[in-house]
Amino acid sequence: MKMKTRKTYSLPKTGTKAFKTAAIITSALLLCGCTVFDASPESLLSPPKLTAVQTQIYSALSQVTGGSPQLVYPRSGDYRSAFVLHDLDEESTDEAIVFYRTKETSQNESGLRMNFLDRINGEWQSVLDKPMAGTEVESVAFSDFGTGTGIVVRTSVKGQTEQAVSVLRYADKGAKELYRSNYSFLETTDFDNNGEYELFLIGYDAAIRCYVAHLVQPMEELGGDMGDVSSIILSPDIAGNFTMSRQRLGDADNIIFLDFYKDASTYGSQLVRCANNNLTSISSDGMNRRVNSYTPNLTCTDIDGDGRLEVPTTVPLPGYENMNYPDRLYSVEWYYAEGEANITLVKKASSYVSSGREYMFYIPVRWQGLVTASRSGSTVNFVKYDQQEPETLLSIYVSADGSSPDGSWEEWGKSGNSTIFVNNSESEDPMVLTEDELKSCLVIPES
Repeated sequence: MKMKTRKTYSLPKTGTKAFKTAAIITSALLLCGCTVFDASPESLLSPPKLTAVQTQIYSALSQVTGGSPQLVYPRSGDYRSAFVLHDLDEESTDEAIVFYRTKETSQNESGLRMNFLDRINGEWQSVLDKPMAGTEVESVAFSDFGTGTGIVVRTSVKGQTEQAVSVLRYADKGAKELYRSNYSFLETTDFDNNGEYELFLIGYDAAIRCYVAHLVQPMEELGGDMGDVSSIILSPDIAGNFTMSRQRLGDADNIIFLDFYKDASTYGSQLVRCANNNLTSISSDGMNRRVNSYTPNLTCTDIDGDGRLEVPTTVPLPGYENMNYPDRLYSVEWYYAEGEANITLVKKASSYVSSGREYMFYIPVRWQGLVTASRSGSTVNFVKYDQQEPETLLSIYVSADGSSPDGSWEEWGKSGNSTIFVNNSESEDPMVLTEDELKSCLVIPES
C-alpha cells in the first residue's frame, strides 16, 4: 500500500513504572561502573562492588563511624552512587560526599547522614559529618546560584508526599546550609538567563490550604543565604502531582506552564509569568480536562512546532454532553498564550486524540458542532450529528498487528508498534475531507 506523506506532532507522555528487576540492574551498573554484570538472582541481592577509590573512602568513613556504615543510594538524578565525587570548593581536586545511615540515632534525627571527605596528604579523611532530614536520599545535584557551587540535596520520608530540599555551600572544610524547605515540586533553572540558577518550588501551605509557588535565590539581606524573592498563591483546587513546562518570552521573561491533578479523573493547568524573577499569575480559569478510557491525560506541549506551548482542555463531542463522564468522547481544545503586557489565552485548534496517543486528528472548522465521533473497538468513526441515519465521513483504525480491516482501508502511517489505517468517504457530500485536508488534519507523533 502507498504510504501517505504525513505531519508529525509531539504529545507529552505519562510516566510508567519500571520493572523492579530492571531498576536493580540499572542502579548496579551506574553505581559500580562494571562492564560485565552478573544478572543471576544471587548477584542481584548483593551490593555493588566498590572501586578502589570508593574502597579508600569507605575505609576512611568507617574509621570515624566506628563500624561498617550502611550506604544510602540516591533514588534519582545524575548521581546514583552513595559516593559522590565533585569539586566542591573550586580547587584543583575533588572532594567526596558519602550518604549513609546509622543504627543508633538521637531523638530528633532519622539516622540519615552525609559525610564530607577530602584528600589530605594523599589520604582520604573525613572532615565533616552532618545529619539529614528524611529517611531516603532522593537526589543530589550541583548548581551555581551565584555564590559558587551549591549542593542541592533532596530527601524524603517513606509514605509522605512532600519531600525536603537542602542547599549547602562547602568551603574551608565546612558546609553552610543556605536554604532548607519542604516542597511538592522543585525545579532548578535559570529564569533570568544570567548564568546563575534559581530554585522554583511549590509547597503546600496548611494555614491557607493552598499550594504556593516560590522563587528562591541568594539574598544580600540574608547574608548570602537563600530566600524567597517572589511567591504566588496557586489555584485553591489543586491537589498536587505537578509537572512543569516553560516558554521563554525574552531574556528574563518566561511563562511557566503548570499541569496538576485536581480530583478523580480531572486535571488542570495554571500559567505563571516569571519576569525579572518576579512571579505573577496569568488568568487560566477553566483550563481543565477530563480523562477516561477514551481520552488520555495530556499536558501542556507545543503541538505544531511553532515554539509556543499549548494548553489542552476537553469539551464533550456533540451528543455526549449528558452522558456519564466515563462514557463520554471528548474534543481536545488547545489554547496558546498571546500578548506582552497582558497575556491572554487564545484558542488555536480543536482535535480528537486517540486513547493511546497513536494519532491526533484536527477537527476542521466546518465540522465543529456538526460532526461527532463514535468508537467501535479500535475504530473511530466521524459522523454527521443529529441525523436519523448518521453518515460516516471518516473512519480511523489503530491496528496492533499491522493488518487492515479490509481492502477499502488505506495505511496512513505507523505510531510505535501500531499501524494507522483510514477509510475516507467517497461521498459527494461537501463535508467529506479532500486528500489534502486529510493530510493536514491527521497527524501522527514521531516515534
